[in-house]
Amino acid sequence: MAEQEKKEELTPKKEDPLFSKGSLVLGQYEIIREIGRGGMNSIIYLAEDTTIDLNKYPLQSKNVAVKVVTKNNTITEAEWIKFMDECVTCNRVGNLPNIVKTYQVAKINNDNTIVIVMEYIDGISLRDYLNTHGYLSIQESIYLFQKILLGIKELHSFKQKIIHRDLKPENILLTHDLRQVKIIDFGISSVVEIKQDSENSVLTNENALYGTYPYISPDIFQLKQSSESKINSSFISEQFDFYSLGIIFYEMLIGKKPFYADNYNNAQVIKLPLTYDMPIMSDINPNITPAIENIIFRCIASKPSDIRYRYHSVQEIINDLDAVEKQKVNLVDQKLIKSRKERTFQTKNVFDVTKQKERERFYEKWWFFWSITLFALAIVIITLTLRYIE
Repeated sequence: MAEQEKKEELTPKKEDPLFSKGSLVLGQYEIIREIGRGGMNSIIYLAEDTTIDLNKYPLQSKNVAVKVVTKNNTITEAEWIKFMDECVTCNRVGNLPNIVKTYQVAKINNDNTIVIVMEYIDGISLRDYLNTHGYLSIQESIYLFQKILLGIKELHSFKQKIIHRDLKPENILLTHDLRQVKIIDFGISSVVEIKQDSENSVLTNENALYGTYPYISPDIFQLKQSSESKINSSFISEQFDFYSLGIIFYEMLIGKKPFYADNYNNAQVIKLPLTYDMPIMSDINPNITPAIENIIFRCIASKPSDIRYRYHSVQEIINDLDAVEKQKVNLVDQKLIKSRKERTFQTKNVFDVTKQKERERFYEKWWFFWSITLFALAIVIITLTLRYIE
């Protein structure tokens, strides 16, 4: 009994919902249902904007997503400040293309609760789409990747640049028709003021580092901390997003991450690109050209000898991708920036062969051919034997 009580104490309790079905938030958003929960005990609701008149605006959706976060004892002061930074960022990017729209940010409940009203995307995440399809065609990958790049270009275009820092398939939403892309979740984004001939200044709270390990640039290890544990901002740059973009594009084309790990929740995963190189993509899919692979290589270049190949802006990535799509590059003379001989591959197989075999259709398995051969041979022998008896 005592053990059970101890277990219950250790199990974090879900935050009681502040709103329920039918509740009216900020005087105009009627809650339909809860659709998800996130960090800092945040609750996300599907709601309806009761002020929209569909007779006047028939093409406008009344549905919105309402994110609610209430400050409590489990939220540290640093986390709360970081969340306030997210609110400011959401307001800044509210009307950018390929970024989820933010309609309203408000404080309620004696300023202890923050409400963010956002565009509701009736679709799936890129992660769910990849889980269903395994990998995407080159044409579809380029189409979606171009839209992601346009969204990130807008974030980086501000004088005080917004570095997303948590780009991953889970934070990219696709509409049901797969024609629109929306980037979400600015919870750990950094706002950096770029200065000439001096160190950059980070304008957001950076007392802690977060992210999803396989998508975090190894540059994170170059961040210096002062005695007050504050981050030296000179190393926070667009490369944090470029690296994530490269991993995402690779996953879209191959269906796997370029670096293998038994446990992707181990921080050592971030260091793999400092030791190993990405596989030769055409060995996996012969349709992938060196020009496509070079784009990914330049995005994720992390070894000291490879850093010189990095991109300096999102526009450079877009230009290279446009050249591939419009076949402006010479397909015959294409060469890899880093050849096979120059690369160090992981000794462990990068691909999970077991799962690949599980997905094989029965007629693709080795025993199927020999079973058919033996069956046919048996028929021939029986036929000849019967004729001989006759």
